[in-house]
Amino acid sequence: MALEAGSCMHEVFAAVRIWQLDHIQKLPKHAEAVASRIFSLGRWKAAVRAATARNTREQLMELSFEILHSSGFFDDERDKIRTMSNMEICSICYIDESLSKMENWPIYVEDKKNPKSVVGIEQTFDVVLEFVDGKKLRYVGTIDGLVENRTKGILVLDENKTASRLDQAWRDSFLMANQVSGYCAASTSVFGFPVMEARVTGLRIKSGAGEDVIPLDVRRDINFVFSWAHWLRHTIELYEKYEKDYENAPRYTHSCNRYYRPCSLIPFCADTPSGRAEQWEQMVPADPSPSERAVESL
Repeated sequence: MALEAGSCMHEVFAAVRIWQLDHIQKLPKHAEAVASRIFSLGRWKAAVRAATARNTREQLMELSFEILHSSGFFDDERDKIRTMSNMEICSICYIDESLSKMENWPIYVEDKKNPKSVVGIEQTFDVVLEFVDGKKLRYVGTIDGLVENRTKGILVLDENKTASRLDQAWRDSFLMANQVSGYCAASTSVFGFPVMEARVTGLRIKSGAGEDVIPLDVRRDINFVFSWAHWLRHTIELYEKYEKDYENAPRYTHSCNRYYRPCSLIPFCADTPSGRAEQWEQMVPADPSPSERAVESL
């Protein structure tokens, strides 16, 4: 549910950026091309038709709600946090946060005269890291946004994060987060110019006590990139070593309750060797992530 709700909300974030490209940056053909790539043109036009309000804020709300309701997401009675009504509230919070900043944070457009040029909205990357000893690793992901910080005159990564809590621990995690470092490195490679700063916008899935939207500005440098690359290689080599020998893989039990909830694989790990073998035979391949599906379609 966490992945499904997060994926659904990222469609809302993309829709708000496309609206900005059309109405604030006055690039309707670029907006249509991006919408067709992300949603299909039919779904996007249906969402635009549903946004009939004259008031800007209400128009964006109607657009976002239509994107939510056409996403295929549905409530699960076992999850009282990631619900459609809560995501509607989150969408309103995000719209209120974004509207006042659109003029000063324009979305990157490679060529304003060419609607098919690269635009900084939901850009999938598929890059190869090559180490000095010849080791190569494939790195796949999706960049939520690339925007210009007009105050500084630089282009920055624009990342969206959804969470059930936005406390100080959540904020501090981005001081070191490997994902930000990796995405800065990938963006630099994909776009062809340095992207070493990021604006991370955290959004609470459930509205309540505390802040519902938190924007964070974080920086990276070459040392962060090297550290991320070494971590990535270590992680993959650990996987490769124990891929067919999971019984002898080291157990990092501090991760059993990471992200404030028990890991879904605890029943597997806590079983006997014979029980794990039986469970293993019943497992099926996981569905590709949204980034993997996007790369496959290229």
